[in-house]
Amino acid sequence: MNPPEGRCGTPPATGSPDRLDKATLKVHLPNGGFNVVKFGDAIDVKGIITLVTSRLATGQRAYQHLYAMRLHHPPTGEVYWLHQDTTMYQVQEKYERKHPHSEWRYELRVRYLPQNLTDLYEKDRVTFYYYYDQVRNDYLCADHAALDQDVAVQLCCLEIRYFFKDMPQIALDKKSNLEYLEREIGLHKFLPRAVLDGMKPKALRKLIQQHFKKVAALSELECMFKFFELLRAHYRFDQERFRCDLGSGWSIPVELVIGPDLGISYMTHRATSPTRMAEFDRIQAIQTLVSDCEVHRKAMVQLRVAGTTETLTITCPSLEVAESLADLIDGYCRLVTQSTTSLWNRKDAHPPKYRQQQQHGVGSRQASGGSGSPETTAAQTGTMLSEDYAEIVDEEGDYSTPATRDYELVRNQVELAEIIGEGQFGDVHKGTFKGRDNQVIPVAVKTCKADADLATAEKFLEEAYIMQQFDHPHIIKLIGVCSESPIWIVMELARLGEMRAYLQSNKHRLDLATLLQYTFQLSTALSYLESKKFVHRDIAARNVLVSAHNCVKLADFGLSRWVEDQSYYKASKGKLPIKWMSPESINFRRFTTASDVWMFGVCMWEILMLGVKPFRGVKNNDVIGKIESGERLALPQNCPPRLYSLMSQCWAYEPSKRPSFKEIREVLNEILMEERHQQQETMRRENRRVQAMSWGSTGSDDPPPPKPARFPIFGAADSTSLASLTGTLSGGGSINNATPAPTTYIVAQNPEVLVQLLRENESRGISPSVYTTPASAFNTLAVDFEKNISASPPSATVATPAPLTSAPSQPSPAVTATP
Repeated sequence: MNPPEGRCGTPPATGSPDRLDKATLKVHLPNGGFNVVKFGDAIDVKGIITLVTSRLATGQRAYQHLYAMRLHHPPTGEVYWLHQDTTMYQVQEKYERKHPHSEWRYELRVRYLPQNLTDLYEKDRVTFYYYYDQVRNDYLCADHAALDQDVAVQLCCLEIRYFFKDMPQIALDKKSNLEYLEREIGLHKFLPRAVLDGMKPKALRKLIQQHFKKVAALSELECMFKFFELLRAHYRFDQERFRCDLGSGWSIPVELVIGPDLGISYMTHRATSPTRMAEFDRIQAIQTLVSDCEVHRKAMVQLRVAGTTETLTITCPSLEVAESLADLIDGYCRLVTQSTTSLWNRKDAHPPKYRQQQQHGVGSRQASGGSGSPETTAAQTGTMLSEDYAEIVDEEGDYSTPATRDYELVRNQVELAEIIGEGQFGDVHKGTFKGRDNQVIPVAVKTCKADADLATAEKFLEEAYIMQQFDHPHIIKLIGVCSESPIWIVMELARLGEMRAYLQSNKHRLDLATLLQYTFQLSTALSYLESKKFVHRDIAARNVLVSAHNCVKLADFGLSRWVEDQSYYKASKGKLPIKWMSPESINFRRFTTASDVWMFGVCMWEILMLGVKPFRGVKNNDVIGKIESGERLALPQNCPPRLYSLMSQCWAYEPSKRPSFKEIREVLNEILMEERHQQQETMRRENRRVQAMSWGSTGSDDPPPPKPARFPIFGAADSTSLASLTGTLSGGGSINNATPAPTTYIVAQNPEVLVQLLRENESRGISPSVYTTPASAFNTLAVDFEKNISASPPSATVATPAPLTSAPSQPSPAVTATP
């Protein structure tokens, strides 16, 4: 088989096994996602549909036969429905002649509808939710110029309630929530563009708030059925209509209407309701024909109906319309009769001249090196069995094989020991890994239960796929995986275990500097993730591991996701850590780096609280109410004010007002440096105090080191003190051997006040040297100076008469005089 044009290089020689390389097909889903399928030419459309639907969720789809494949060319608006028995070779031959492969969009859709949607919900919820997404997307993309604005807002509120089912009923009463919804998510995801352009923003917000109150109490399922009911009255999404003629000669122009409750019906231009022609279960055969006339070429669909002698002929404006109509009727017939066999006979769809032209085109392609028929290709390459199977690569990566291949370990290299924890998928063991040169490394091994299905196993391996992309000293490193059942993820061992438990068991020996060091180390890891455009989504003390007393590492990447710039990750159903989550994550399931910042603020609070969980005693459902009302976690004991200020910034209601992890890292580094400096100063003072105590208590005759001589400044000392100092020096004795005089201070607010105090003391005949008692609140008083002293402030603090030491009662800028 030659490779499809434009996707492979020079084809290998005939008969080479490399000729079986598969082409790639991107299948789009209505929710904006897609699946990438690798296929061979011989696989049919039905096979691709089966494979894609099997990846929507685990298990088989009970309503598998509702799905169809649509081929859409966005530049021109062309749309073709691909019959389930058409091979991909036939699709390429027919449609890639018209437009290049890269311009075509393959879409998986629910086309054949059951009469009862409640039955569909009960038996196949995956398909029901898929169909809801499809109807909603079609409604938003269609032109609804005549749609009543009030109805559109009601539908908008139903969708908001459905998508944000955990949001409090009064959430949109808060103006900031509605503005956030409009700014960060966009009302275009809930309202058609025509409605948004036709309404003033203020009036639209007010109408949304009014209508949301009416649907706020509805459940998810009630919202969906109400949405279907309300939309159906204005937009018949459950019907398809075709303008065609009944008969082949003298024909009657009609609008054919096909749907689950109408069967095959038609409407004339004067009719007000459809007229039923046939039921799906009465159709025995379907055939499409093309006339042989070059000038008036017609395409017809012929239906053989049980109980009638003549075939029902429907003339269509083109062969494409005829094929679409035939595929629709055939699909409904299979659905109603619970059959997998097609009633559409497509062998003689084209007249001989038309088939000769097609064959001539194929022959030309073969002559020029193009693809031949599947049978010819099979003869050239041997068996086609391997081409009958398709491989799907999930949009987030196939985690089971290609992503972790370089990390595959031989199982006998890993030896399990005792269980040290329990994860979502199985137990976590302590163990050893024998690496190169028989070096034994202690490891932690996450295990997946042996009876896990394929989807669970792939979800389990997601964490390994994410971890292998990181290399940071404060992020747990992946060592490897054993991808065969039972699946193991082997990672480095943090010997001191989970941080929350470590904080609680070591609370008496953990000082503030160590706790700040933990927060700083985590901020470096999260700043690294921020640069890699990853959101962690589960930042909490329980997901941090302690490698050493001075080293912590971020772990548990099971919820992590990669997000592009200016985008976000919207979580699907599942348990989430509500008490750690930001308001937009709780209300709208919206996860960004800003929501990670909020969670890190909570994690810092946990660390400073030594492992206490946030919002203790508060139910999960009540957390968002407290946050909405402005309540935040309280200031932890011994928490530096600057650190709590940083936490509060992380808890800003508006995501745009929160700091980035780079900014957080820088601030935490400064706080840590300040705390370490204070620790060193405290230690120096304590050492001096201990030394002083040791000198006085050892009983040694050696005197303590003398204090340096202090000389007066500003000539402020009186004559008595100067004479005393002079007498000491002139007496011939060394200043080091003299008995040290008491050091005394007079403290004032400025030099002028100090001069005034000294003058008063001198006039009273009191020397500063007689102030020997420490100042306190009991021996100080405030004195008002006389008004004629203009240079002095209105008051100052002075001491009572000797022998007390003068000092201010509270710290302020001062000039100090020493005798």
